[in-house]
Amino acid sequence: MKYAILLLALSSSVFAQTSKENKILFFGQDDRVFIAAPYAQPFSAIGQLETISASTCTATLVAPDLAITAAHCFLMDAKKLDAGRWFKAGFHKGEYQARYQVVAQYFHPRFKKGLVYKGDDVYIQDSAAAYDIAWLKLKLVDGKAPEPLPLFNGKKNQLKALIASAKSRATQAGFAEDHDTELTAHKDCKITRLRPNNTIYHRCDTLAGDSGSPIWLNTSSGPQIIAVQSSAPDWFNRKKADNVGVTVLQLPPKP
Repeated sequence: MKYAILLLALSSSVFAQTSKENKILFFGQDDRVFIAAPYAQPFSAIGQLETISASTCTATLVAPDLAITAAHCFLMDAKKLDAGRWFKAGFHKGEYQARYQVVAQYFHPRFKKGLVYKGDDVYIQDSAAAYDIAWLKLKLVDGKAPEPLPLFNGKKNQLKALIASAKSRATQAGFAEDHDTELTAHKDCKITRLRPNNTIYHRCDTLAGDSGSPIWLNTSSGPQIIAVQSSAPDWFNRKKADNVGVTVLQLPPKP
């Protein structure tokens, strides 16, 4: 089932929800757990992305100088690109394992064309939903670089088979707005559908700040990121749609 407009799970305090609304967004129950610091693998590769305007999202180191996140993290303002400034891997209560300067961000130009701005809210049209994923080009500034979290590297039929072999169970972890200095994870959350446009519907518990966070499968060869968190419906539309993740099949060419 398609919905023309979804509310982005953006990283700004103006999107803060009440506890009652969060419970609805969490499909009736908060199944997240706190990850103990210092984060062990694979959680050490996950960090907080900070933009020039000080908005925050979640991103994941996938190579020594590359991370992935959601494209909408840079497009909160209709008038200008809010470029990335810092990526802090292993971020916990103001400290980090490694800090990277964001040199550049890359995403598909079709994504920006599908955003609708209404007051302080930003909505994504279904035609653009498949492009809400971005590369970050990074430069290590200080700290000890963690081991990158591997990306799934295959075609759609292989991804479908991998999801099936994992019984449609995944892990998501990010810096949600209600605990934005600590990493929380929803383990064993449900992927409900791999869609024709290479996005997934899922029931991982996410809020603003989780945008761009990794969704991965635990495979026989280790964890593999298959998607990043993109969007969620308004809390009052929760029964109409699950959350949306954009699979790594949609990444633009590697910078």
